[in-house]
Amino acid sequence: MADSNDKPKPRPKPKAKATATAKAQPAEALPAACNVVDCSSGRQQFWRFTGSKNQMKLVDVREAELDEKIPTKHLDRDSSQMWRAHCQNDAWLPADKVFFRVLHLPLCDARELPGMVELQLEKVSPLPLGRAVWSFEVVPAHRADREQQTVVVMLAERAVVEECVGELEKAGYFPDRLEAAVMHQVLATPQGGERPDGAWVYPRFLEERVVCTVAWWDEGVLQNITQIILSSAEHLNELTEQLTATTWAGEMEGWLTGSTHWHLVIASEQGEQWLPALNEWAGQGMQVQAPPDASALAAACATRATRPLEQGNLMPPERRAHYHRQDVDRVLGGILTWMLLFYVMLLAGYFVLNSQTAVKEEAKFQQLKKMKAMEEEVVLLKEKHKLLVLQRSSRKTALQVLKEVANQMPEELTLSYINSVEVRGEGSNITLNGQMTSGHGKQVDAYRNNLARIMVADPVSNKQRKLFHAVNTSHTRAGAAGVEGPGRWTIVCTLRPDIQLK
Repeated sequence: MADSNDKPKPRPKPKAKATATAKAQPAEALPAACNVVDCSSGRQQFWRFTGSKNQMKLVDVREAELDEKIPTKHLDRDSSQMWRAHCQNDAWLPADKVFFRVLHLPLCDARELPGMVELQLEKVSPLPLGRAVWSFEVVPAHRADREQQTVVVMLAERAVVEECVGELEKAGYFPDRLEAAVMHQVLATPQGGERPDGAWVYPRFLEERVVCTVAWWDEGVLQNITQIILSSAEHLNELTEQLTATTWAGEMEGWLTGSTHWHLVIASEQGEQWLPALNEWAGQGMQVQAPPDASALAAACATRATRPLEQGNLMPPERRAHYHRQDVDRVLGGILTWMLLFYVMLLAGYFVLNSQTAVKEEAKFQQLKKMKAMEEEVVLLKEKHKLLVLQRSSRKTALQVLKEVANQMPEELTLSYINSVEVRGEGSNITLNGQMTSGHGKQVDAYRNNLARIMVADPVSNKQRKLFHAVNTSHTRAGAAGVEGPGRWTIVCTLRPDIQLK
């Protein structure tokens, strides 16, 4: 511990700004949602936050046993995990399981920093690197005149990390980030933008033990982080002994200059018990600050969830890669499921539409069949109608012919029979056969002439035209009509083929 009579070392004058400076990173937007789980206190505490303007809004909080399942409704992962892995599930490791080492490295490009840190691991790691998981955080710069940047390296035993991740997976929680929550308090020191100077003690009270994380700052630069584990809250001598040893080591190594200003971040109940002993040891009054409650600390974790997963994350890379593959498989599986469902719906729609179309086609086919049958029936009826009309016309024509034949026949002639012969394309030949008494041969000629002059009305033009197209006397038996005695006569009347009588 530094002597209280030592005079504070004068602050060095600011140097010219270094040529190689770290580029200022643009402020990242708040995540849409983030879950935080703390299993380091013997109980399972769960917080769910959603991004709201410029702060994370607490929407759900629950406390349960370590092995109790977390409701799956809180753990839905968005599909953007497929192409951009990011932190949706944060989890806290017990602070006493994490080792902190502070490195001061030259300013460099952010892509070169992981390699520079890895080169220093062999020197600073308390664990064999084959059995360790490590990550790092870049400490915010409080001095613009430095030519170096400060990095906090975090290391944990792989077996411890795997055990913690296994317990979380049993509860249905698959963390994207595994970290020590106290780092958010360390990196937030100090408030108000001042240069931090002194030691900040962050005690965490577990069931029996107390884990004290001590952050040592000097002239705005983080110099060391010490983990001190007390067997109980009453054994403050263990804390003061460790603080004294670290103070001497800092003075000898040159990173602790001047007097140390002590800050105790503790609740008022424990602070009343600790302050008398610590003030007596320090020889000066310790400044006491109220710690953030667990929900505020969880909100700080959720707010910083947008930083890259490689930063401040003790999750083994192979585990993160495995979770990412699961996210990709889940998204692809969901897409394939929806595509299959869409295909099934299309297939069902096709069969329904096909059945409806088949029913309509069958109905149309039956209707068409019926219409064809009706059309054939209509054609048949038309033919029958034509035949009936023709028959009626023929009958009328026959009656008209019989009437005219009877009306024009002289009394001297006798009609024996009438014979009608139809000649295709030439009309009908009506043959009149009869007898005549002796000396009336001229009456046959007169009768023929009268038949040839018979006029009837045309049914189309309504004009008068001859009934017979031609009227001839057959001479095959003309000799039978002799002057001396009775004879026979034959007259052939050709009926016009297009005649239609009303």
